[in-house]
Amino acid sequence: MLYTIIVPVNQDYNILNLFTDSLLRTVSPSTQIIFINDGSGSAVFQHLEKLKQEVREGVTIEILQHDFPLGCAVSINSALRRAEGDYIFFLDSDTILQPDWQSLMRETLDSDITIGMIGGVLLYPQTGGVQHCGIAFADTIGRHLFLNASPEDIPKETFSVQLVVFAMFGMKREVYETIGTLDEKFFNGYEDFDYQMRARAAGYDTVINPNIRAYHWERSSGIHRNFNRKNNLARFWKKWGSEIEADVWPFVFSHLKEQLGNQPEHQHLPIVGIDLAEVRSDADTFWTKLEEAEIAPITEVRDYSNRFNSNGAIWLPQVLGKELIHSENRLLFLVDNFARLLENRYWIEMRHAHRAKDLIIDLYGNVITMDRIYDGCWPGTKVR
Repeated sequence: MLYTIIVPVNQDYNILNLFTDSLLRTVSPSTQIIFINDGSGSAVFQHLEKLKQEVREGVTIEILQHDFPLGCAVSINSALRRAEGDYIFFLDSDTILQPDWQSLMRETLDSDITIGMIGGVLLYPQTGGVQHCGIAFADTIGRHLFLNASPEDIPKETFSVQLVVFAMFGMKREVYETIGTLDEKFFNGYEDFDYQMRARAAGYDTVINPNIRAYHWERSSGIHRNFNRKNNLARFWKKWGSEIEADVWPFVFSHLKEQLGNQPEHQHLPIVGIDLAEVRSDADTFWTKLEEAEIAPITEVRDYSNRFNSNGAIWLPQVLGKELIHSENRLLFLVDNFARLLENRYWIEMRHAHRAKDLIIDLYGNVITMDRIYDGCWPGTKVR
């Protein structure tokens, strides 16, 4: 077989049905599909059995059955030991796949000898906004790159990242033969990140091809995921903390430079920084690096981060009042994620009359103009 697709299943039947429909429509010939029914019950097992009669020629289906949930790492490992393909893919059973995803992953993996692993762009099916486009780190936090962005705003070419999630993941067989199986001490969380860090240590890179996209419901992640989150996270940082790179800043500043370059008529205006970021260490790093980069004429930075509650929307009339509405300076807002500023149409409308090209930068790599929020609805709103 040329390909092996591994799908752990601990899933609602209706969501699973959407996934399997998209899988059978898009799967390439010469593919071995291995489902692991990880305690999902008899109805799911019967559905998977039925698929054996529906697949196209050149595609085989195997089903591994767990009477009780054993977790993602155990499930994937049991399938990896049966994998025959030269290219191995992991998929979540709550994704909806788009045509040509398999061939695009293979072509990207083959495009460079250093590329060992690949992810696609995951979109919220509710809105179409970006849910996942790789993981980028600041000092101590990994974030989903370009979270909530419009898909049109992400890079157009394949780019390197440190990590991607296993919801849509591919690797060359040589990576598996070199690295082996997943570490089963991670239970339903961070086993994907750990595996890629092991592969990176062996010299394999991970990339995102933005032309590979799928919808992802995020409907099931297996049992005890939230309970084990702290343990999994602590284990990951203890093992790899010294190897993690603070790689979000190149994304941020390349986007900022691009935005400023698109607005030459405003380049003469001084910029006032408006700090609304809750993660203070990352905010301090941002302003320091921005000054060092010398790409924006910042005259001052005003810290308003202590004027609002954690999480949820940030209401600018409440935080800023009207003191900045009439400012002739450009404003540069720093916020954890720009979606927290969406509920400000009135304030932005008032500000819009005086200065339309204020900028919003967030810690997920997004850089957008304030008028983008003013002009209409945004495709993503969840902050994670």
